[in-house]
Amino acid sequence: MYSLLIGRTAEQFQQDFPRWLINIHHPVELWALLPSYIVSQTFCVVGAFLCLGHALYRRGRWPFLWLGSVVSGLLIEGCMYFSPYGETIWFSPTVIDLFGQRIPIFIFSVYPFFYYQAFWAVSKLRLKCRWSEHIAIGMLVVLFDMPFDMISIKYLHWTLHETEPLLSERIYSVPWTLLLFFAVTTFTFSYFFHNLRTWMDRSTHNRWASGSFRTELVVSVGAASLSLSVGSTLFLAIHYPLHTVLGIPGSAIVIGVFSAVLTIFWKFDRKSNRNSSHRQSFMDHMLNGYIVGHFVIYLGLAIALNPQHAVSPGRHQPIGNCRNINSSSTELCLDTFNSSSFDFHCVANPPSDGAYWYTICGTSHENRPEFLYAMIVITFVALLIHWTIHYDFSVHQSEPTKGTRKKLL
Repeated sequence: MYSLLIGRTAEQFQQDFPRWLINIHHPVELWALLPSYIVSQTFCVVGAFLCLGHALYRRGRWPFLWLGSVVSGLLIEGCMYFSPYGETIWFSPTVIDLFGQRIPIFIFSVYPFFYYQAFWAVSKLRLKCRWSEHIAIGMLVVLFDMPFDMISIKYLHWTLHETEPLLSERIYSVPWTLLLFFAVTTFTFSYFFHNLRTWMDRSTHNRWASGSFRTELVVSVGAASLSLSVGSTLFLAIHYPLHTVLGIPGSAIVIGVFSAVLTIFWKFDRKSNRNSSHRQSFMDHMLNGYIVGHFVIYLGLAIALNPQHAVSPGRHQPIGNCRNINSSSTELCLDTFNSSSFDFHCVANPPSDGAYWYTICGTSHENRPEFLYAMIVITFVALLIHWTIHYDFSVHQSEPTKGTRKKLL
């Protein structure tokens, strides 16, 4: 096992961690450095397999939804980490890392966990407007992702490009653009997952009844592929003219878009077919409770742990020489970087110029009560939403109220 605490340049890193090598680290060593990371990884992996078990139990199109979400994660993460435009995210080491320490294997469990839970919840709303259904799925995935990213970035589970303009505007360490990107890609995934099957097979009227294996497999892979390309295009179509051309802050763009789509959802939710109860199995209750635990877990980590104690050895943004006028803008300048994200108080010396693998240290919250308040509000909203969706409905189907037609004079 390679030492995690030894600094490396990019060349030394490539020698120690070949590009296609699977690297395995001892979980006890990782736990001592980043215990919150181990908890987060374990919870996501178990959640993904729980969703798989639920999908196999319900059968129909649910297993193909799980498969499609895994493919979506592979494509998104692959494009992000192997982009020709350079790296924008650096993960801390995990128990199993792929492709020369570049991709932790657990990250592929996040997508089936979040996607499947969102689809499962929205399926119970029985919305008449399909556009509203796709919007709801996108917004739920953002809700799931928010505490996950808040803890992960602040507690150094991974670090982001500190000099990338698209990632510069953040809310509690989470880039606004990241929230918008996941919203639109999930929205498009939902759209293509349902509509591709309708276009290819019109023999069934039940949206969750499985068609032929070949059709469903094509739909799963097609929805994942199209959601990345079309979703990225939609993201750029929203963000570029408003931010780059008109100079509107990213936060204002995201708040405006989310407010608009939530208003659309609210309008059509009033026309929902959801007016009667249905029996839920033990597996259903397990799934419902697990997503609640998702929010409780991250709130508990925020309360119990201090980010100042986090230590993250591994790949990070390459260190550049601030005094060199030819230094690349993609490199991190130690004299000017944002030290509220991380610093070097836990190491004897900061990394030298050209370092690519080095150790960073977590920093305390700028305002811990505010951070905890935000986590509590998110948890409360999530609990209320999921209780309403899964358990708060009329016991008996109600007849529509009959009105009287008044004569117009």
